[in-house]
Order: sequence, then structure tokens, then C-alpha cells
Amino acid sequence: MTASQRVLVLGLVVFAFATTLLGKGLRAQPSESLVKAHRAFELTTRLDLDVAKRELEGTDPQLADVSIARGRLAIYTGDCDEAVTLLTRRELAENEDAHGLADIARGCARVTAALVVKKDEARAIEVKFQDEHDAALFPLLVETIEKARNLLSQDLGVDWPKPTRFVIVRDHLSLSAMTGLPYESARTTGTVAVAKWGKVTLLSPRAAHHGYGWRDTVTHELTHLAITRASADRAPLWLQEGLAKREEVRWRPPGPFDDRPSPEAIVQHGIEKKLDLSLDKLGPSIAMLPSADAAMVAFAEVTSFVRYFADHTETGTLPKLLAALKNGQTVDDALRTVSNKDLVAWDVEWRAFIAKKPKETLSAAYGFGAPPKNMKDARERVRLAELLLAEGHGVEALLELEGINTPELLADPAVRALRGKALEAAGKGGDAFPLVADAKDVPTSHAPWWALRGRVLGARGDGSGSDSAFVGGLADDPFDPELACRPGPTGAAVDSALCAAAKPKAEGLTAD
Repeated sequence: MTASQRVLVLGLVVFAFATTLLGKGLRAQPSESLVKAHRAFELTTRLDLDVAKRELEGTDPQLADVSIARGRLAIYTGDCDEAVTLLTRRELAENEDAHGLADIARGCARVTAALVVKKDEARAIEVKFQDEHDAALFPLLVETIEKARNLLSQDLGVDWPKPTRFVIVRDHLSLSAMTGLPYESARTTGTVAVAKWGKVTLLSPRAAHHGYGWRDTVTHELTHLAITRASADRAPLWLQEGLAKREEVRWRPPGPFDDRPSPEAIVQHGIEKKLDLSLDKLGPSIAMLPSADAAMVAFAEVTSFVRYFADHTETGTLPKLLAALKNGQTVDDALRTVSNKDLVAWDVEWRAFIAKKPKETLSAAYGFGAPPKNMKDARERVRLAELLLAEGHGVEALLELEGINTPELLADPAVRALRGKALEAAGKGGDAFPLVADAKDVPTSHAPWWALRGRVLGARGDGSGSDSAFVGGLADDPFDPELACRPGPTGAAVDSALCAAAKPKAEGLTAD
């Protein structure tokens, strides 16, 4: 063996020895540590958190990129105190990336300081509750998450990392702190959930008067996580939000209030009012648009466009599009790969479709046009009827409500629910059936209306219809006592934990 060969063999032995030691926990060289940190950043984005953690083992903790990658990973896994420690080191004092992440970590640490944590190990679901009363939602949450994940795996071809993480917060301040979404933006656009940092942060339904469609929102936000994973977070905003709106109702059977009004009708309204935006000009987030009207139109645009795209391409195109984006293709290249058209061509085709749609009348019930006449008088009558009902004067409450005769208000589910309760209090519960007979008679979903429908149908012997009504109401407001405390066959509440949790709200302890 020549001298040069001996040197080469010695070098290989030393390299192998060093590699073995590195695997046992010694630090990697700076260049290798940087490569691993950047790789861990990408893995974290794709929600491969366990793999990202392994990638960072043995890297040099003194390097800024390594500390940032570790801190960011800690935010994703919910180790917020650890993230604060990593991201506020003195060496990172001048690093803007570290500053931004540190703010998120501190907000997360504040919100999660004393959380109730519930886990379903078999289904790989972890939910943290800022308010212990909200923990009663856990069984319904698990059911919704499991159905939504199965749907999204089927529709988008995505697999799910374990566990699926949710945080349920009590108010918009906490939602902002957990996610980095500006507080005013959250309030202005009515944002109730954000999928970011590897988890879904959801506003408690008790924070909104009569709740909101929280179960569909769970699916909407899980769609965002699925798209992030399937595209390595390279999907444009129109695809993110359009797919989320498409998927949010597919986890369950169609409901009577789906597409009322249709997204196409809202787009037409937005175009008339010059509120529409080009699909590639929506900005970083719909939640950060300047008004609730602008956000509503933007959601309608992307919903209609993605539905049109999905309906006019072959089955399996959506997973292929996400995979093309994940592989580094631009949006236009990815669209051409899966459909032979770029975004401009699809946009022109879709707008022609919108232009040919018959125009729908959008009523004030959906936030359009002038409010109904005599609104002030109606509000006063409703308030007085509520006060009379609270004192047990059902007949007098009915007399007040009889003074409301505007068609839009007579169709209002809130007015119908109040009238039904007054009839029940006056001993005329059977007369409430026309108020709930057909969901098409009311424009929007409303938890007390669902509760009235459940009671009326139950009294008429329609057990399945009654159960469906109560399920529909719980999807809006699980903490409405009329829904949460409905009696079962034995007279006790169907869900005693949910009923107990509904009592603080009934006593006026709502958030915000």
C-alpha cells in the first residue's frame, strides 16, 4: 500500500468514526448544522415534526438558524415555554425572524399557561381547552375531526401526522396571541379560527351570541392543514381558501342552509359594488381584508372558482395539483401540468360562467340591501316579548309579537323561535309547527330555531326529525341550554357534561 493510499484509508476511518460520534449526540460541523436546520424548517412546514426533531439532533445549538429551527418546531408541537427560551437568546437579539417567532411563542405561552388537555390516543387527537367548561365539547370535536380527516384523505390524497392538534380559546385576544393574526383583523372580519403553526386554534362557540357553525369551521381549518402538508405550504391563497370552503360541508350530509345565498350570487354582488379582487391579488390572508363585506366577497370568489375548477377537471386533479406545487412548480406550471390551462385562462372561463348565471336577489337577511321597514319597532317588540317571557307572561309576549308583520321579519328564525317559545308558554305549543315545518321558510341557521324545531317535532312523535334538529342546533351553539340540556327517554339530559357546561353561558358568562 502506497503512502497516499494509507492516508486515504486513514481519512475514511476518521470520517466514519466522526460520523458514529455525531450519531451519539456530538455537534455537527457548522455547514452541516445549517443544512440540517434548513431541512428541519421544511419538514416542520410539511408537519413532519418527528422527522424534523430527528434532523436537528446533534446540530450546533449556538448557530442562529439552529435555534430558530428548534424554536419554530417547539411552537408547532405546543412546547411554547421551550420556544420562548430558544427564541429569546441573547445571540438572537438582532434577528428579525427570531423576534417574530418569539412574539408567537410568548403569546402561546400566555394562552396555554393553565390549559385543560384531553387526548384520544386511539384516534391521535389532542385538544387543549383554555376554558375548562369547553372541555365538554371533546366528544363532538373528536367525531368531527375524524370524519373530516377521512374525507380530506379521500379528496386530497393527504396522510395525517400524529397527533392532530387543536386549541380552543375563549376570545379573539387569545386567538390573536396564539396565531399572530392581528386582533383588529380578527374582529373586523369575524375570524373564528386559524390553522397555523401545525394546529387549529378555534374560538369557543360560547364566545359568540348563539354560537356559529363551529363543526364546519373545524373541517375548514383541517383542510388548510391538509393543503399545507400536501403542497409543502406552496398553495396560493385562492386555492387554500377555495378548497377549504369546498371541503367544509362535505364531511356531513347536505344541510338546508348550504349555499344560501350561493357564492355566485355574492360574486355578482361584489362585482357590482367593485368589491371583487383578482384571484392572485387577495393579499396574505382573507382575514386581513379591510372589511367583513370584502372578506365575504373574497370567500365567495374562491369558493365558486375552485368548485368550477373541480367540476370541470378529471377526478383526482386536485391531489395532482397539490403534488405539483409541492414539487416546486409555479402555480401556472402546475395548472398547465394537470389541466392544460394556466390561471388566467381558467379565470376568464370562470368569469364568463359567472356572467351567464341568472342574478339572485340578496335580501337583508344575508346582509345585503336596505334593512326591513319598521326595524326599530320590531326590535322593541322583540325585547319586550323577551322580558315578558322571562316573567312567565306568554300570552302578553304573543300580543307584542303579533305587531310584527314585515315579511322579512316574519321569516327571521330568531323571531320565529321567540314566537314559538311564547306559544309554548301560553300552552299552545302545537301551534308552533308552521314556524319550523320547513327550513326553506327561514333564510339562515339559528340555534334557538333548531331547538324549537326539535321540541315541536318531538311532541308530534317525529323522533328522528327531532334528533336531527337538535344535532343541527348543536352544530351552531352547543352551549345553548335548550339544546345541550334536552332530556332523553329517562328525563335526564342526553349529554350531562355538555348540559353542565352550558349553564355558565346561561348565567351570562360569555367571552369577549
